[in-house]
Amino acid sequence: MRTEGPHLLRQSGPDGCMMEEGTSEPVYGRRIAMDSSSYEKMKAALEEIGTDLESETFVPEARWLKLERDIESQSASGGISPEESIDLRQLLDELRLEHDLRMNPGTLGS
Repeated sequence: MRTEGPHLLRQSGPDGCMMEEGTSEPVYGRRIAMDSSSYEKMKAALEEIGTDLESETFVPEARWLKLERDIESQSASGGISPEESIDLRQLLDELRLEHDLRMNPGTLGS
């Protein structure tokens, strides 16, 4: 059974157990549901930055650092899986690079 991320799981049944997507195999325990929620909340926070970038809004350094700390904290506490941590870090890096390029257009050699 694969459990590498919230997109592979779905909530099912009156008992609220998680099921692996595409199967009828249950994944017991509330931990996975909480992990998915933590991942989704952190991903939404990163996507909000993406919206700010589209409107050319400056994102303060403190906000980037808080997101980095949140990812590290959730990863260390087991709140998100290692795969989710990698996904969030990659998204954070991509957004930060896009932000830096938009806010400092002279760095492109133009």
